[in-house]
Amino acid sequence: MIKHQGGCFCGNIKFSTEYDPMLVMACHCKTCDKMLGVGTGVTAIFGEEEVSFEGELKRYSLRGSSGNQLHYEFCGNCGNNIVTKPDLIAGMVYIHVGSFDNPLAFTPKVEIWNKTKPVWFNGEGCIVESFEDNGSLERIQMLMENLDQRQ
Repeated sequence: MIKHQGGCFCGNIKFSTEYDPMLVMACHCKTCDKMLGVGTGVTAIFGEEEVSFEGELKRYSLRGSSGNQLHYEFCGNCGNNIVTKPDLIAGMVYIHVGSFDNPLAFTPKVEIWNKTKPVWFNGEGCIVESFEDNGSLERIQMLMENLDQRQ
């Protein structure tokens, strides 16, 4: 049974999953600012095998603010950035919540790169963890704690 689905603006890319995300986070790094064209990137994190994609995604890879490789995958037709695959946490996909058919189903619980957070961003009431840098070890621990819901 499909729980969440979405796709790109033009409809060439579609995705679906039967799972809720392991974590939803807001990222305030300068890489997300440029790559996503917004002041804060909000992503829902899933295991790569938990999401089915239809259509051909194009890829652009770069070294992110943490110093690790990030692979941004997007529609080659409309340019909609759909997913980020970080080398730091191989096997995980970060799906940009704006690409879901119902983006309001997702509330970030964690924010990273808080030291460059825009003054207008107020996650009060939903953010339970906030890190000045990328909080890698803490996020991996949170993902591992939520991994047992997949069993």
